[in-house]
Amino acid sequence: MDPLCVAVEVLRFKTKYMSNVLSWVRTEADMVQWAGHAFVWPMTQRQFRAHLRESKTRLPSLYPFALLNRGRAVGYCELSNHQRNSDAAMLSRVIVAPRHRGKGYGAFMIRGVLRFGFVDLGLNRVWLGVFDFNQAAIECYRRTGFVLEGTLRQSAKVGDSYWNCHLMSILRREWMNGRGVTPPQQQSG
Repeated sequence: MDPLCVAVEVLRFKTKYMSNVLSWVRTEADMVQWAGHAFVWPMTQRQFRAHLRESKTRLPSLYPFALLNRGRAVGYCELSNHQRNSDAAMLSRVIVAPRHRGKGYGAFMIRGVLRFGFVDLGLNRVWLGVFDFNQAAIECYRRTGFVLEGTLRQSAKVGDSYWNCHLMSILRREWMNGRGVTPPQQQSG
């Protein structure tokens, strides 16, 4: 294994990474694309902290993760809406730092979070919503085993526009058949 790949890891999110993540969300459209309407623009650390409180309960429904490269946060995502009676959860709020996009970091992070969901939580199904214009994300989700289930037409309003949202999912058996964590490409210099 390339020694640089050892420096990339998926860990439980710590609030010390919060300012990094918020710096990647530059516009209201960025915020909605990343988090739906969970937050109000302009997004603040206070809103983010309040959201993360869900992960601190006795039976959390939220599991936030950070993707670190050499100790610096370069990605964030969550397993949310954990439905214990259905062994299901939602992969949500997936974001990679702009300078690290298109290099495999997102897929690496998602594979690590799926492992947590299927192995540690015992999930049977993980689903997500992605806006139909976000082709890079859709391709990333397909590469990590997600399949398209359908489309919620004009389900989000941003400014004067309505956005369509694709629903995608992966089942435990599908993950078991195709799992494997491929390290992202490392930048030189």
